[in-house]
Amino acid sequence: MKTIKILFTFLVLGVYPYHLFASNSFQQINRNGIENMKWLLGVWENHTPRGIIYESWELVNESEFLGRSFALKAKDTIVFETVRLVQKGDEILYIPTVKDQNNGKPVMFKSTFISPTKFIVEAPDHDFPQTISYTRIAKDQFVAEISGEENGVMRYQAFSMKSNLRSINIEIARSVFKYFNEHKWSDMANLYSNPAEFKDPSFGFETILQNQKQIINKYEQMENISPDIQDTIVELYATDDQHVIVEFLSSGSNTDGSKWKLSLVTIFTIENGLITKDFTYYDKP
Repeated sequence: MKTIKILFTFLVLGVYPYHLFASNSFQQINRNGIENMKWLLGVWENHTPRGIIYESWELVNESEFLGRSFALKAKDTIVFETVRLVQKGDEILYIPTVKDQNNGKPVMFKSTFISPTKFIVEAPDHDFPQTISYTRIAKDQFVAEISGEENGVMRYQAFSMKSNLRSINIEIARSVFKYFNEHKWSDMANLYSNPAEFKDPSFGFETILQNQKQIINKYEQMENISPDIQDTIVELYATDDQHVIVEFLSSGSNTDGSKWKLSLVTIFTIENGLITKDFTYYDKP
């Protein structure tokens, strides 16, 4: 099996006494282990000499998280690795897949220790690493560590991850408009929590819940009414770690060929990498 460089490969801190991470030192497994790991959900960053590396975690369902490590280059997102974190009985499975390594096949690590602030997973037969741990050291910071033997030498690497959500949330908001203009309604809906709160004059004056299927249906109907509908961003900015405001111009054609334009403002609330609230304001024609 080829070596996979789990999560982040840019910062090597040196050799560490590997026996501190040996599996026979930790055998605490919690039946609700994945509940103890919800602090991981969200977007994190690590500053390296080669740029900022991001790690994001989102809730797939109550027994699975999905993680990604990536970098932002211009308008592109370069994904290095995806990870499934799955509760299976009393066990947590950490299943990374690294681009261009191990023939694109996932590797399975099994939990050996879980607490509210730390978890450890191991794959003793893997070449490197054999052990991965995550330790929460503050509300907005954790340390990821990988260790094991490689070519007869014990190695240890640590990566300090800190929450810095504004730039990521701005990219999430931009992605909404990118998928909107491409009419990729399913991709756009996947950026939202399931369900999400909406406030929009087209719904009346009340806040309503919409699941991802309803979001897709809504925009498919909008496309049927105005097949060439497009949005142009005028201003986009984050006001804090959870809110992004977008001023934009929507335009298109009606089925009779007549043109229309509308100025709008949307306030997104983004939590754990997903849009939980989409409040849009405009003068209803």
